[in-house]
Order: sequence, then C-alpha cells, then structure tokens
Amino acid sequence: MKPALLIFASISWTWLNPQLSSLDHREHELHAKLSQLPALPAPQPQEHAGFHSGLAPHADSVRWVQLDLGTEHALDSVIVIPAMLGVAEAYGFPQRFRIDASNDPLFAESDTLLDQTSADALPSLAPWCVITKNIKARHIRFTATKLAAQPHQTRRFIFCLGELLVFSQGRNVALHAQVLAPNSVETLPTWSPRHLVDGAYALGLPVQPDEINGNGWHSGISTTTDTTKWVQADLGSPHPIDEIRLIPAHPRDYPERSGFGFPRRFKVEADGKTIFDGTTADFPNPGDTPVAFPTPGLHAQSIRCTATQLWERSGDFVYALAELQAFDAGKNIARESVITSSDDTITPSWSREGLIDGRSSSGVLLDEATWLSDLSQRRQITDELAALEVQRTTALIIAQTRIAWLAVGVFCIAIAIAWLMVVRSRRSRRREMESLRQRISRDLHDDIGSHLGSIRLMSELALRDGSASDSLEEIHRLAGEAAESMRGIIWLVREGDAPPVASLVEAMRQSAAVLLKDTEWQMEAPDGNSATASLEFHRQVFLLFREAAHNIARHAHAAKVRIEVHWKAKRFHLHIEDNGCGFDVAAITAGNGLANLHHRAKVLGGTLQITSSPAAGTRITLEADFS
Repeated sequence: MKPALLIFASISWTWLNPQLSSLDHREHELHAKLSQLPALPAPQPQEHAGFHSGLAPHADSVRWVQLDLGTEHALDSVIVIPAMLGVAEAYGFPQRFRIDASNDPLFAESDTLLDQTSADALPSLAPWCVITKNIKARHIRFTATKLAAQPHQTRRFIFCLGELLVFSQGRNVALHAQVLAPNSVETLPTWSPRHLVDGAYALGLPVQPDEINGNGWHSGISTTTDTTKWVQADLGSPHPIDEIRLIPAHPRDYPERSGFGFPRRFKVEADGKTIFDGTTADFPNPGDTPVAFPTPGLHAQSIRCTATQLWERSGDFVYALAELQAFDAGKNIARESVITSSDDTITPSWSREGLIDGRSSSGVLLDEATWLSDLSQRRQITDELAALEVQRTTALIIAQTRIAWLAVGVFCIAIAIAWLMVVRSRRSRRREMESLRQRISRDLHDDIGSHLGSIRLMSELALRDGSASDSLEEIHRLAGEAAESMRGIIWLVREGDAPPVASLVEAMRQSAAVLLKDTEWQMEAPDGNSATASLEFHRQVFLLFREAAHNIARHAHAAKVRIEVHWKAKRFHLHIEDNGCGFDVAAITAGNGLANLHHRAKVLGGTLQITSSPAAGTRITLEADFS
C-alpha cells in the first residue's frame, strides 16, 4: 500500500524531475522483495551477549578479533550478528569495519570478503552476510576501523559482536572455534571471546511461524530435580554426523518461559561415546537459541541426550525439547529416526514424533544459513529504502524548486504579456490620438482657417478699393489675429504629448513675427537643446506669450521689444521687455489682460513678475519648472 501511495503522491512531480519516477519504481521493487523475506524477529536477550573489545580513547582506533577454524575450509558465507545488551540493540557495533580471510594467521596474504570502511553502517540487530564462493581459508578476521561510543560516555569507544558464523558445506565451522582477541574484555557470564562462537545470539531460532499446535517432546513429571531421564534417536544405521543440535521448547501456553524444560545438567552421547558432558556444572538456559555441538568425523547410529538435573516447572520438574537434529553435509538426517525415551508425557501438543517433525514450538525450523542470509538481505533492502527516501526528498525538493521557478517564469511571462498589451494599447491610443489631432488640425486649417483667410482677404480688397472705415479695419485686424491664433492652436494640436521645448521657441518666434510686425523685436534662445515638456506646459507658456505680445502690440506703443528664453535643469525662464509707454501696476484693471497672465503662471506652478511705470516701459518675467 505504501509504495502505491508514494507513486500516486509523486505523479504530479515526476514530469518536473524524472528521477522521482525511477526512485518510486525502485522503491516499489524493494518493497516487493521485502514482502518475500522473513521478518526480523523480536530480539532475545542472552546471558552470553558476545565479544567485547577493550576501551579505546578514539573512534578511529583499530581493534580486531580473529577465528582459527582448525583447518582450511571452502567457505560458503560469513555472517556477523551484532550484540545486544539489555534493551540496547546492535550494542557496540562498529560504524566501519572489514572482514578478511586467510590461511596465514598473520594475514600477510588475505582476501577481503567485505569492506565497509568508506561509509558508516546503520545501527541494526540484523546480520551482515557475505557470500564467499571460491575462497578457501582457515582464519577469519573482523577488523573495526571506526568504533562505537560507549553508552553514556563521550571519550570511550568500544567494539562488540554477538556472534560470528562461518558456513562451509551447510555447517557452521566457526562453532566453538579458537578465538584470538589481543584487546578484549572478559566479564563472565556476559562478555567473553568464547561467546563469539558459542552459537547463541539475540535473533533466536530460525523459524517460520505457524499455527500448528505442537511443542516437541516432554518427559514424565518428577517431584525432584535430581532425576535421570533420557531420550534417544535411532538413525537405523551408522551415518556421518557433522553436528548435533538441540532446539529448546517454548510452549505457547508458557509465553514468558523460553527454554522450557531444558535440563540444567545433561550429557550428549553417540553410540555410547560422550559428545558433551555437562553433568558437573549448571548449563545456562538457552532461551530461544539452539544448542549445537560440532562433531566432525563422527559416525554413529544412535544419539542419546540424558538429563541428570531437571528443569523446574511449577513445583515439579520436567525435561523437554522442541527438536533434536543431526546434520550430515547440511542435511538433518534425524528426521527419519526412531525415538525412544525413559518416559513420556503424551498430549495433543507433546509427543515423541514432535521431537523430529522439523518444527520448534512456534513454527517450522528453517536452514540457519539461508535464514540469516535472508535477514541480511532485509537489512540491505531496509538500508537502501532509507537511502532512497533521502534521495527522494532531495529529488522532490528539486521538483518543487523547479515548479517554483516555473511559476515565477509563468508569472513573469504573464506580467510581460500584460505589459506588452498595455504598451500596445497605449501605442494604439497614441496613434488614435495622433490621427485625431491630425484630423482636427486639418479641419481647423482647411475649414475655419480657410474662412478666416477669406474674410481677411475680402476686407483687405475692400480697403484697397477705398471703402475704408473703422469697422472694416477692425474686421481686417481681428481676422488676421484670429488666423494667427488658429495657426498656434494647430501647432499645439500637432505637436503630441511631450514636444521639445525648441518647438515652443519656434512657435513663439513665428507668433511674434505676426503680432509684432510693426515693432522692432529680437529673440534670444539656445540652439540644439533636446529638453522636452508636457503639452500642457507648452500650451500655457505659448498662450501667456501670445497674451503678452498682443498687449504690447495694442497698448505699449513700443519701438523695441526684447525677448529672452532659456532653461537649465528643468527650470524654464522667459523674459519680455519693451520701451513703450508703460503703466501704473498699482492701477491694473481686469481689462488690461494681466489677470490672464497671472492665471497661466499659477497653472504652470511658476512665478510671474511684472514691472512697469508710466513712460518707462514694461518688463515681464516668468519662471516655471517643466511639467
């Protein structure tokens, strides 16, 4: 379900980062493989926790432990199981390490089976399995190159292992092998180099759980612990036996009592020959761990397990086993044997046949090497899934970054399109306004201007014919002034939104030529200046100038007029001076037209200064900012 949800959640992002699709596909494959592998069992705390190195002051201190298998073996696999102490899983397991195999105890020449020295291992109780085909060796060395910090210590580092197994032809040839550990701690019963190869580890039994009600074999019940009871498997004929293994019982109706019925003292015999004698000291309860005895070179027909001190149940004493196994080249040949015993307790869940049915009390017993290899593969898949999750998070961030940039890009494109549309609209409106101005100017010129020209021409012809009168002269004058005003208006209409100030000067020059034609005048203005101003600025300045020139022409009776125009840093300056009759500024009336000059200066946001006195001429000065 989880892979499907992850794929669905990332569908919308895969087109932005194709890596997400391949990561999700790989994750789906890994989950499918994971579903085919056995689950990591609940950890089983052991009295024999395993091997513990001496303390080191630095994490990069090198520590190693080495096995001597006794003779050269063709290796199938090497399996390392982390230690467990209390509730701490993978206790002291090194972060970086390597595994080497050699026939030289000094490892002058060796084969590296696993090199985990370039990256930290993730903490897990799951085993590390190395398949070692085509390699023969007598010695196996585990070298830790980056130690684990001792719990609750910051400057003390350790290296611990729960079990080291070496399989050859289906048998763990490292069981009870000689251990060389130059720097180790022995604190019995928890830590000892011997515990590294005693067959006891925290993963429990290699079992595939089922619901079958079968616990194994159970002896008769005794009232005293020092009672001898035995159970025997007859193979029918002598067979080579590489290993004898006892599987402790763990009935489902006693869930808190693992190692149910396992004798405190016992011995194992094969055809009367003692394989193991534990009748003089108490044997620690193995819990859910198989108890194995290597028997290389043994040929026997019968195997007998005799308990000399029974296990206490609840005020009474019993002897029980879930399974008895005898291996030849990795095959359990005890499955075909005949079971006899000193006495029995026969119930639906306890029977002689239950001792050789291939089951523990909780499920079918699996091949240990295959089971551990599958658990190692589960660890590898789990580690890869964790790495994939990190990669997927990174890839998703990349996709989200890309969608963010894409959104920004789309937004910018939308803004650009909107801006282009606005610019296009403005240009269209400008073209429409320009066309309208041109039409208005043509209409004014062709229609009204034509009529004014006709009126002035007719009045001039009438005056030439001797029909002079004050009214006719006034008509002729007004027609000329109206025609001149019309030309100014047409210029304003044609100029557009922000014409150059030089055009304003030229329009003022042309207007002065008409209005002051009977007066000597001069204009000073800069050449080649590219400053511009708004059309409204042009209009107000031009009409103010025309008003002033008109007043001079009609009222000043001046012989000379000087006009000065200049601008700097957006500041416009206009000065008009005449030598006419002048007037008393304090006696100004509205009829003099001066109010219009002040009004236009106010509209421009500028200042207007008029200086005049009778018989002393007039000076008009305008200063305003371009707008």
